[in-house]
Amino acid sequence: MVRNLETAIPFDHHRSTPLAGIKPFVRGLQAADVDYLWLFDEFSGWFPAELWTAANTPAAALMDPNSTYDPFVVGGYAAAHAPTVGLRLTTDAVRAAPAELLRKMMSLANATSGKTAIAIGAGELRQAKPFGHKRSEGLARMEDLFQLMHLLYERDEPVSFEGNHWTFKNASLGTSRPQTRPQFWALGGGPRLLDIAARYADGLEAAVPQAIMTPERYADTVKLMRQKVEHVGRDPETFGFGIWLICIIHEDDAVIDRIVDNPLMKYFAAQFGRFNTDDWTAEGEQSVMPPDYHYALHWEPFGQSREEIHRITASVPHSMARKAFATGGPAEISSMLGAYCDAGANFVGIIDLAPLVEGPVTAQDSFQRAADVLRSLKSVAALP
Repeated sequence: MVRNLETAIPFDHHRSTPLAGIKPFVRGLQAADVDYLWLFDEFSGWFPAELWTAANTPAAALMDPNSTYDPFVVGGYAAAHAPTVGLRLTTDAVRAAPAELLRKMMSLANATSGKTAIAIGAGELRQAKPFGHKRSEGLARMEDLFQLMHLLYERDEPVSFEGNHWTFKNASLGTSRPQTRPQFWALGGGPRLLDIAARYADGLEAAVPQAIMTPERYADTVKLMRQKVEHVGRDPETFGFGIWLICIIHEDDAVIDRIVDNPLMKYFAAQFGRFNTDDWTAEGEQSVMPPDYHYALHWEPFGQSREEIHRITASVPHSMARKAFATGGPAEISSMLGAYCDAGANFVGIIDLAPLVEGPVTAQDSFQRAADVLRSLKSVAALP
């Protein structure tokens, strides 16, 4: 079991969720010994309007899934109400400007006595193309961004830099730095991303089971990354490994079956159940999406017709919908996560999708289950 395990639970980032709710939420995190308030930088949600209906979820009467908050604003708001909270955010290298991103993270680091971290991905088509960005530039921009995070933060003198997309000349954000440096982790996979992460990032995060299906495969990734980090002259013991557990936690298996058979969850299974949808073949399932489909490269949520959306959901069998998520009661989820921690994970964030189907009235129960799982993990990690 990896020691010094850190944990996170996300706050709902839809604009219909009152920001005033952040105060009791953060207090709940602190009472449950959860390390981070988790915030995502998303322009759009995961579900099309054609499926976000009262017939599929009680949440449809309360929120629009594509109206989201700016996570940096929410992070500052949370820190004002709970100045000891840890803040963990996500964004992508396509939309993030290096100097602006570092200044935001240093501002948040000064707003809290807790730790701050951000995971940066190579970008998703859904958040790039509609807004005039080029998703294809993601990895090149990521390489620039990570290098500039180090240069701007660590040097007192002005920085000049000529990268893949960014050119800086005598640039400086000043010499005043927060007491604790924000961490910058890489998010995703693929050979080039792993090489960039090994050279410049503080850690690597990936989704389970959507990107990495088993603890054994995760252990292989950890071993590979440690070798890469050491090869470029860095200490592999200081490099972090995180997982996003996208799951459905419930003690009643019949409830889980009902949730995964919901059209929202079947749509999720088809699009995101395996990020590389060709991976379904090894698990005895036939991908609903075309060959070589990857949601980050191909999914345009507002470009699908009503007919296509309903064809997708109707094509997902129960077995595929069930495998698309980690499922089970808190004890089962804790055991599964323990295997990933044994494989090298030292950050775990839980995203329980059950309330999206069952409705907001179940959100408190969902939070408690996730908190119980993380508390159990940390108690094992604390053993000598």
